[in-house]
Amino acid sequence: MKKGLYLRLALDGMRKNRRLYLPYLLTGACMVMMFYILFALASSPLMRTMRGGGSMAAILMLGTIVVAVFALLFLFYTNSFLIRRRNREFGLYNILGMNKHNISRILLWETLLSALIAIAAGLACGMLFGKLAELFLLHMAGENADYAIHIAPKGIAAAFALFGVIFALLLIVSLARVRLSKPLDLLKSEAAGEKPPKANWLLAAAGVLLLGAAYYLAVTIDSPLTALVLFFAAVLMVIVATYLLFIAGSVTLCKLLQKNRRYYYRASHFASVSSMAFRMKRNGAGLASICILATMVLVMLSSTSCLYFGGEDAMRGHYPYDITFQANYDDAADCTPEALERLVEMIRPAAGGRERDLCAFSVLEVSGGFENGCLDVSGYSRYLDVLNASASVLERVRTVFLLPLADYNRMAGTDLTLAPGEALIWSSGKDYPDDTLTIEGCRTLRVRDSLRQMPYRFPTDEFFVTVYCVVVPDWTAYASGLIAYVESLNDNMIGAVPKQLCSFDLPGVGTEEQLRIREAVIDAAIEANGGEEQKIWSGLGVSSYADGRGDFFSMYGSLFFLGIILSIVFIAAAALIIYYKQLSEGYEDQSRFGIMQKVGMTKREIKSAINSQVLTVFFAPLLLAGLHLAFAFPFVQKIIRLFGVVNTPLLIGTSAVCFLAFALFYVFVYRATAKAYYSIVSSAEV
Repeated sequence: MKKGLYLRLALDGMRKNRRLYLPYLLTGACMVMMFYILFALASSPLMRTMRGGGSMAAILMLGTIVVAVFALLFLFYTNSFLIRRRNREFGLYNILGMNKHNISRILLWETLLSALIAIAAGLACGMLFGKLAELFLLHMAGENADYAIHIAPKGIAAAFALFGVIFALLLIVSLARVRLSKPLDLLKSEAAGEKPPKANWLLAAAGVLLLGAAYYLAVTIDSPLTALVLFFAAVLMVIVATYLLFIAGSVTLCKLLQKNRRYYYRASHFASVSSMAFRMKRNGAGLASICILATMVLVMLSSTSCLYFGGEDAMRGHYPYDITFQANYDDAADCTPEALERLVEMIRPAAGGRERDLCAFSVLEVSGGFENGCLDVSGYSRYLDVLNASASVLERVRTVFLLPLADYNRMAGTDLTLAPGEALIWSSGKDYPDDTLTIEGCRTLRVRDSLRQMPYRFPTDEFFVTVYCVVVPDWTAYASGLIAYVESLNDNMIGAVPKQLCSFDLPGVGTEEQLRIREAVIDAAIEANGGEEQKIWSGLGVSSYADGRGDFFSMYGSLFFLGIILSIVFIAAAALIIYYKQLSEGYEDQSRFGIMQKVGMTKREIKSAINSQVLTVFFAPLLLAGLHLAFAFPFVQKIIRLFGVVNTPLLIGTSAVCFLAFALFYVFVYRATAKAYYSIVSSAEV
C-alpha cells in the first residue's frame, strides 16, 4: 500500500470521531499532568529543607500511586467506548479488502498518536501549572516559596514510563478484540445492545440490606478508634450495595414503570423507559460508578478541607500553651517545691518577662486498662498493640496524671484539704464512675469528689483515650510506690517517670521570637543542669506551638492539596463517564428515534422524551451520593477527631458547601450531555 496510508487513515479516523477522541485525549493529558505534578512535588528538593517536608513528601507520593492506579483503570474504561464506536469502521475496512493486520497498523498509529498527544500535552501543562501548584501547596503549609521554575527530569521519565505502558496495554487489548471478531460482528457491534435483564429482587434486597448495615454502623459507633477500624469495611459495603441497587434496582424500577400504563404509554415516557430497560445492566453499572466517584469526592473534600480550615483549633488542642518545658527526675522525692521554684526562676529570664498564664507542677503519668475502678498497669503492653487489639479493648485504656494537692491548690487558687488515702478526680470524658480508684501495685484511693475543671490545659490529643487527673495529698509516697512497682515489671513499654512541667503563653509574640525563646529556654536548662556529674534533671524536653506549627500544617496542607488534586481527577472521570454514556446511548438510540419520527413523533416530543430519560436516572447518583455523605458524616466526624479537629459545625459547613458545589457542577454536566444526546438522536434521518 501507499506509504503513509495507515497514518492518514488513523488521523482521518481521529478527526471524524473528534467528539469521542477529544474528551479522551483531554482526560489522558489531565491524568499525565496530575501524575507529573504530584511526582515532581513529592521528589522536590524543597521537601528536604522545609519543616514537615518528610511527611508531606510521603503523602504526595501516596497520591501519585493513587493517580497511577486510577489512570490505568479509567483509561481502560474510556478506551472501551472508543473501540466500540470504531468497530463498525474497522469492519467496513475489513470488507473492503483490508485484513486484520492492516487494521492493526491503523490501531497502532492511533494509539501512538493518542499517547504522544496525551503525554506531551500533559507534561507541558504539568510544567506550566506545576509552579502554581507548588506555590499553592507551600501557602497552605505556611512556608515561603521562591519563584524559580523547576523541571523534574525524574517526573518526566516516570510519566513516559507509566503512560507508555498503559497505552501499550490499551493497544494490546484493542488488537485482541479486533483479531477475535468477525467482520460482520464488527459492523453490527455498535447496534448490538444488551438483552434486557430480568428484575432481580434478591440482588435488590441484598443491596438494601448491605446499605442499611453500613448506615447502621455509621450512626451507632461512638468511639473514634472503632470508627477507624470499621471505616473501610463500611466503605466496601456501600460500594457493593450501590452497584447492586443501581443494576438490580434500576431494572426493577423500569419493569414497574412499564407495568404502569398511565405512565408508560406516553410519548415522553414510552421511548425513554423502553430504551433504558433494554440497556439497564450497563447503564446501572455506569450510574453506580458515577455515584461512587461523587461520594469519594464529597467525603474527601469535606474532610480534608475541615482538617485544613480547622487546623488552628487542632493546633491549640495539641499545643494548649505556647511553650511547655518538661524536666524528668530519677526519683519522685526530687520533685520538691524548691526544685519547681528553681525551674520557674530559670525560665522567666529566658522568656524576658513576657510569659503569661504560667502553670508549674509535679506530675506522674501512667497508663493501663481500666475496669471496675482498677487500672491494670501491667497489661498496658497488650493495650498498646493496636494492630492486634480490638476496638473494645482499646476503649478501656485510661491515662492517669497523678498531681500533688499543694500544686493543685496553688494553680487553682484554692485551699482544699484531703486525708491520706483520699483523692480528687477530674475526667476528660464522662464523670468518674466509681467511688474508689486502685492503681495496680498501689493502695486503693477513696474518691472524695469529682472536679469540674482543671486549672491546667491538657493537650486534647491525650483524649483519644480518657484521661483521669488524680489529686492526692501524699504525692511523693504514692508516686514512689507506683514507680517501684512499674520498675519491678521489667517492661520497657510501661513508663512511670516523675517530672515537673512548666507551661506558659506568649501573647503578642511572633513565631520567630517564640522559636528564639524556645532555644533560650533550652540553653538555660542545659546550663542549669550542671553537666553529667552534677545534673539536676535526668531528661529535658521543650515543646512549642511555633515549632510544631510547621509540621502540623505541612501534613494538613498536603492532605488538603491531595484532596483537591484527587477530587479534580475523580470529577473529570465522573464527567467523562456521563458524557460517553450519553453519546454511546445517543448513537444507539439514533435509529430508534428516526423510526419514531417517521411514525409522527415531533422534535419537541423527542426532546421531552430525552429529558424524561435523562432525568429519570441521571440525578439518582447525585441524590444517593448525598445520602451516602449524610450517613458517612458520623464516621468522618469521629475519624478527624483522631487528627485533633473537634469542630463539628465546621465539618457540617464544609460538607454542605462541597455538596452544593458538586451539585452545580453536576447540573452543568447534565445540561451539556443532554444537549449532545439530543443533537445526535434528532439528526436521525427521517
